[in-house]
Amino acid sequence: MSEDVRTWCERGADHLDRGEPEEALECFQRALEMDPEDPEAWCGSGKACYDLGRLKRADQDYRRAVRYARQRLGPIEGDPRRARRWWTDVRTRPYMRALHGRGLTRFWLGAYEDAARIFRKLLKLSPSDPLDVRFLVGETCFRMGQDEQAVREFMRAGDDPDVLFNLGLAHFYRADFVRSVGALRLGIFENLHLAARLSDAEPLNDVPSYRGTHPKALDTEDAAEDYDERCGDLWAGRPLLRRWLRAIYEHPLVKADIERHVQILRRLVDEALEPGERARLEGEDTALRGETRLALTDKQIAQDVAAKLFHVE
Repeated sequence: MSEDVRTWCERGADHLDRGEPEEALECFQRALEMDPEDPEAWCGSGKACYDLGRLKRADQDYRRAVRYARQRLGPIEGDPRRARRWWTDVRTRPYMRALHGRGLTRFWLGAYEDAARIFRKLLKLSPSDPLDVRFLVGETCFRMGQDEQAVREFMRAGDDPDVLFNLGLAHFYRADFVRSVGALRLGIFENLHLAARLSDAEPLNDVPSYRGTHPKALDTEDAAEDYDERCGDLWAGRPLLRRWLRAIYEHPLVKADIERHVQILRRLVDEALEPGERARLEGEDTALRGETRLALTDKQIAQDVAAKLFHVE
């Protein structure tokens, strides 16, 4: 990359960071005028178009970014001994970034098979998942109606609220109501705003965000809004799903756990809290949210909710 191309790409990246995609696009176009085969310029152009909602053009730009980045890899792509750290290696990072952008645009364009293939490739190249695509593999399977595969992928993806709420949905569609309750209860703990938002229940007020428990800040109202923007269509127009979630959220056992969880959080955010007391409260909260503990009452809650919604005797 020449110095002039690098300068324009850096300016474009700065505009993207400031939420100025139109200005960013102009910078990346200037870079491409100087080098029409620069993968980072094409990748930046794709990201600017993606942020502007111009998905078809973003898809085209990312496709070019992938092509030119792959060409510059040379024999590295086929030799794992020479590319053990795909994301941390400056030679291979542009290729991964381009793949990631292409996968996201294919996902939003509804080309779920393409998106899943790209996300799996990223995971194969870098199993540590530095680009956070593992949960999207499950979501693409779910959107393609592959519920069993979606469950397997979600189970591998960790315990972020996005994953847990979608896992609860996948279990529900498979009529595995006990596991659906289990996943959604865990998800409610991970984001106390999301269940109320999706089910039109009464929202909680004055809920603190504690980075000691949520290092990625996925427990905030903004995170709940992000999930609703991406996955709200999975719930929209499905009143039974919303009633199912609301009945779980408002079940007396779940409400009691939520109330205690919020009490603990309000104490944990006190910066003057003694280290010993902080450790005790974190331990109590971990036990409260423990999957083994919750599993003891998942079946009862599932039976209560099913009886309420389906009039099961």
